[in-house]
Amino acid sequence: MLTESELRERLTNLLQRAEYIWSRSQARIDTLTTATQVLPELHPDEYLRMVKGATDDATMAALGYHRSLPFLETAISLLESLAQPSPSTEEIWRGQLLFRLDEVLKTAANLIVEGEEYLASSERIDV
Repeated sequence: MLTESELRERLTNLLQRAEYIWSRSQARIDTLTTATQVLPELHPDEYLRMVKGATDDATMAALGYHRSLPFLETAISLLESLAQPSPSTEEIWRGQLLFRLDEVLKTAANLIVEGEEYLASSERIDV
């Protein structure tokens, strides 16, 4: 199991990655929306299909961000609990909190990875 400081580092990393996904997916959606305003003369239907697919992927990336938030917030709360005075069974209590924190961060990481994959897929087309 990871130490408290390693879990804090993981949380910081996940928060940064989640924020990047959010800001980048929103910018990508805006760019793709603008791209639909001027259609190419050749194959406009194919172009719109590709842009729609990329927009859907950017939207799914943003959804990955939103789905990770409750887990990231729970992780922050668990870290705050670790800073509080503990019951008399401190070592067991801390171990349980650290275990739960690790599990919550793993779930958040999976959701963030999913969002990153959707974002990368969205960025495969050049507009």
